[in-house]
Amino acid sequence: MDKKYNKKNIQKDIKPSFANPTSQKEQKEKKTIAIKSKESWLIAFGITLAIIGLGYFFLVGQNSDMLFTAQGRSFFTTNSTFLDECIKRPGGIISWAASFLTQFFYHPALGASIMISMWIASMWLSKLAFKVRNVWMAVLAIPVICLLVSTIDTGYWIYYIKQTGYWFYGTTGYLIAMLLVTVYHLFKKRTDLIIATFFIGFSYPFFGWYTLLALIYISVSSLVRFSKETTIADRYLIPLLPLVFVIAVPVLCYFFYPELRFIDLWTCGFPYFINDKLISYIPEIPFMLLAITPLLFSFLPKRKEYTGKQAWMVYLVTIVTMVSAYIWIDASNFNNYNYHAEMRMNRAAEEQNWDKVLDEMSGLPGDASRQMVLLKNVALLNKGEMGTKMFKYNNMGEPPTNGFDTLQVHMVQTAAPLIYYYHGKTNFASRWCIENSVEFGYNFDNIKMLARCAIINKEMDAARKYLDILTTSIYHKDWAERLIPLTENPQLISEYKEFDTVNELWSSMGSVLDGDNGLCEMYLLNYFSNTMNKDCKLLQELTLNYALVQKNIQLFWPRFFLYAQLHQNQSMPIHYQEAAYLYGHLEPNNVNIKQMPFDKIVAERYNGFQQLSQSLLATGMNTKDVGEAMKSSYGDTFYWFYFFCRDIHSY
Repeated sequence: MDKKYNKKNIQKDIKPSFANPTSQKEQKEKKTIAIKSKESWLIAFGITLAIIGLGYFFLVGQNSDMLFTAQGRSFFTTNSTFLDECIKRPGGIISWAASFLTQFFYHPALGASIMISMWIASMWLSKLAFKVRNVWMAVLAIPVICLLVSTIDTGYWIYYIKQTGYWFYGTTGYLIAMLLVTVYHLFKKRTDLIIATFFIGFSYPFFGWYTLLALIYISVSSLVRFSKETTIADRYLIPLLPLVFVIAVPVLCYFFYPELRFIDLWTCGFPYFINDKLISYIPEIPFMLLAITPLLFSFLPKRKEYTGKQAWMVYLVTIVTMVSAYIWIDASNFNNYNYHAEMRMNRAAEEQNWDKVLDEMSGLPGDASRQMVLLKNVALLNKGEMGTKMFKYNNMGEPPTNGFDTLQVHMVQTAAPLIYYYHGKTNFASRWCIENSVEFGYNFDNIKMLARCAIINKEMDAARKYLDILTTSIYHKDWAERLIPLTENPQLISEYKEFDTVNELWSSMGSVLDGDNGLCEMYLLNYFSNTMNKDCKLLQELTLNYALVQKNIQLFWPRFFLYAQLHQNQSMPIHYQEAAYLYGHLEPNNVNIKQMPFDKIVAERYNGFQQLSQSLLATGMNTKDVGEAMKSSYGDTFYWFYFFCRDIHSY
């Protein structure tokens, strides 16, 4: 039977509905807030994913070769001597840890993953330390963006940076600073805060500059943290105490650092970009922003959610920050083609992958640098193709592109040790390794080169010392252990094919060390073009090729005839024929070339070259334009090189 509803029953049924104090409007607002809360988490995780994406794109996608070079230009050993050297300055523990982490750039994706993970940890620690809401994650990402920029904007400063562990130094330091601030804010009582400040302040010898930054952040956040109702001691003592430590602790520690200038006490760990002729402030900008930005974190609104008219501000700040960040990162990325190609060629030459060296030259979109031209010649020498392919590759040689400043790049600080080594000039290679190490610090590349040169020079005690150092590294250990048997039995060198060419050249020249005035290419050009050696075919061919580069007819002919004598019953390489045919026509009274057995194509291309050049000059074109017009047809000949390859910029 249906229930009968009377007035009393109806009131009873609807009473619970009216008993609920939440109105429909409040329910709607509550629902809106819940949606905004989800959106805030989406913003936080979206920014996190964006940083991860930017990191992998610019570090791994755009700069893998630079990261690999960075680990080669860095150094780490478990030997206590290295640790002692690091802690001679405040922040030494960061230097030590950063040097250890830089090793992982041997595999760029692995090293980048470690670095990006540390960035993400820093972002979320700063969120926890300053109690910042999810919606402001884009602001918290600004220091991390600064770290990304500082990694990819160095350009040729990669060869001149003096800070130990530079590549991970800022990342490690900022993570430690955020960790110190987070630990400090775990405490609530006045006594605990004072004790925490004391311990953080005296971490200065370990963390240097980043300890001082943490103390400043703590001071600012403490001013905001305490309300008007707190005691005067809490309101003023707690915020001022960290500043006292910022001033006092470096002064107290000064006497423990005899090598440190007093003026540098408060910036020890901040990177400077200085060489003998330049102080560059542009690459310091990311580190300045990194230091300043966290001061704003304490003032970010603490409201949990944003609704209505306030929500647009969050989205605007997020969008503007991330768009500006991408523009800045992209503009700072040093993506000069030759800069990266040089690094790839250096690595290939180190590994004696000569085909890869030549592939890099083949794929050039413009002119090569002189360093690349020399490495190309080294590759051809080792493949026995100098006389047939030397002029088939770009030989112009433009100077390095500096990008954002006027840094003067010298080959003796970039690839000269490697180039000298493959020319058999091991003393020059050792000399520049040591000079560069004294000024910029020892690194894996230099120590490996010193070990190679010591082996060639039969200085086995020195070689063993260098190899023992490398056995303490992660990625160069196997390389060193493979060569250690040579130090105990030098006769085994014939079993190591990687030393064949260098050892042959070195054995024919001896170990004389004269002067190059800091100009690697000019020294090699003058030395080899004026050298004669009938006992070593490899050395004699090298001298003939440098005579071609000199464009000196008097130097060419004796070396050309000696080459023919040493290679009887063998075909004469095409470039040597071209040079002889050209010089025979330029100075017919010196050498009669009519009886020489030139290949048919040599005369044909010479005649075609002369006809085309004369016809183009007759139209009024200048020499440079004529050279460009003829490059596609004759750019692979000695004829074109002789007449049009000029204004070579050696450095």
